[in-house]
Amino acid sequence: MMSPEYLSMLRPFILSWNLRNILEKPSMLSSGEFCITGTGLGEYPIDAWKTYFLEVPKCGYKKDLTGRSNYAVGIGMKNTKWNRKRIIALPIYTHSKDPGIEKLKVLIKHWNEVYIPDDIPCLAIAIKCHGSYSESREAQSVTVLIIWYDSVSRVISLDWAEGPLEDCITPEWYVETTPLLNLREALGKTRSLYENISWEKTYFSIYTIPSCLGHELQGKKVRASYAQWQHEWRYSNYTELKKDLNLLLSKIWDIFFNNSSESGRHG
Repeated sequence: MMSPEYLSMLRPFILSWNLRNILEKPSMLSSGEFCITGTGLGEYPIDAWKTYFLEVPKCGYKKDLTGRSNYAVGIGMKNTKWNRKRIIALPIYTHSKDPGIEKLKVLIKHWNEVYIPDDIPCLAIAIKCHGSYSESREAQSVTVLIIWYDSVSRVISLDWAEGPLEDCITPEWYVETTPLLNLREALGKTRSLYENISWEKTYFSIYTIPSCLGHELQGKKVRASYAQWQHEWRYSNYTELKKDLNLLLSKIWDIFFNNSSESGRHG
């Protein structure tokens, strides 16, 4: 049975989630509280003129090379379409001055008791590398670690690049996803991202859902321009990124396993 202390911590989540379709602004139930007000189709935090969705492709990857094809043969090709049934929905957390990590631990432990569906992840982090890959052509790579309440995880990546010559209107991109992983495997795949990147003029960013996960990061914090990713932490070099990434991944591990009597269920 849930203790009174846990019930008090979960109250904003229970109210905001279960009354989100009734009230115009569910967050008004608990002004300034850390809670979830709904979900939205997952998107990559990428600097591009259109949206790139967090889709899990049926065959594990998806690509669009229309920019290169248009240039090579002079024939227009249809853009690759997204399958909305395979796009991961991400939770929309309110931003709060309270770091909320202890509340987050309680929420994840009692995820089902708040009646949040099992297929909605509880946490997500994105790591982005931005640079020039050839003849000053812009390139971006974004990797998103998605974690569900039972610590089952998935790593999805998007590699994006301007096409040949000045064809940045139809950039080339490639999406790849892992199968479902346990948390240890997923953190391992995330820990050394972009370590050997060979692009020029590189810089890096970290985004977190919820934003309280980044409370102790030392990167330059700015307000992000993406609906789901509320804040961005920027880094001018890989060494700075690596330090904060290790801190963040350790924090995520502790959220699921530190002082947990149920750690066995997380595999």
